[in-house]
Amino acid sequence: MCEIKQTQQVTSDGVELSLLEAGSGSPLMMLPGWSQTAAMFRHQLEGLSDRYRVIALDWRGHGHSQKVAHGYRLSRFAMDLHEVIEALDLESVAVLGHSRGNGVLWCHWDLFGRDRFSKMIIAEQPPTLLARSAWSPEERIRAGCIVEASELVTSCDSLEGPIATVFARDFVAGMLSDRVSKEDRRFIIQENLRLPRRAAASLLQDTATADWRDQIPQIDIPTLICAGKASVVPYASQEWIQQQIAGAKIVPFEADEGGSHFMFWEAFEKFNRVVAEFLG
Repeated sequence: MCEIKQTQQVTSDGVELSLLEAGSGSPLMMLPGWSQTAAMFRHQLEGLSDRYRVIALDWRGHGHSQKVAHGYRLSRFAMDLHEVIEALDLESVAVLGHSRGNGVLWCHWDLFGRDRFSKMIIAEQPPTLLARSAWSPEERIRAGCIVEASELVTSCDSLEGPIATVFARDFVAGMLSDRVSKEDRRFIIQENLRLPRRAAASLLQDTATADWRDQIPQIDIPTLICAGKASVVPYASQEWIQQQIAGAKIVPFEADEGGSHFMFWEAFEKFNRVVAEFLG
C-alpha cells in the first residue's frame, strides 16, 4: 500500500490549501470538480503512484483546505493552481481535471498559456453548461448545455436555502450509477458537503455561465479526453472537444463498465490504465 501524504501550500491571498501526494517520478496534478475533494481521487493516488508523483489538490473551501469567504470563482482557482505548481517547482506537469476542474484548467490556459503543463487529461466537462435560447438542439448538445437559466437560479437558491444539504445529496447522487455501493455513495456525498453551501452556490453559478469554446482550440499539448456514455455530460460535447484540439484522443466509458460522470471512481481500473498509457 502506498503512503499518501497530506501537505499544505499558502496562496498569495493567504489561504491554506491542502494537497494529497503519493509516489515519485513524473508529476501528475489531479483537480477535483465542483464541491469535490482530493480524497475522491483515492483510487488514482493508490493505483498510479507506483510510476508517477501523484498530487491531488483541495480547492479553497473544499476538503481539508481552509474555509474562507472569498475567491470562489474560476479565475481565483486558476491562480491558486498556478501558485501551487510554482511552489512545488513542477517544471513539466501532466494535469488531470474532472468536471469543473477542467474549467479551471481552461481558465489557467487563458491566463498563463502552456505554462508548465506537459499533457492534459479532460474528464467530463462541457465547453459551456448554460443553454442560450437561440441555439438549436444540435448546438446545445455539441456545447454540452445541460442547464437552463431558470434551473441555474433555482439550484443556486436551493444550495443556500433550508434544503441545502438534501438538495446537494440528491444533486450528487444523480451523477452516480446504481453500481456505486451505499458506503461509497455516502463517502462521496459527505466529501461534497465539506464545501460551505454558500460557496458551492457561488461556484456553481460561475462555472455554469462560463463559455470555453473559444479557448479550447488554443490547447496545443497532448490531450486525452475520458468521456462517460452514461454521464449527464453529453458525449457529443466531448467529441467536439476532441475535434478542436489537434491530435487529441478520446476514450469512451460504456454504461456497463461504469461510464457515469464519476467514471474515475466507478471504472477506476480502466481509468487508471488509459491514463497511464497516455502518460507513458
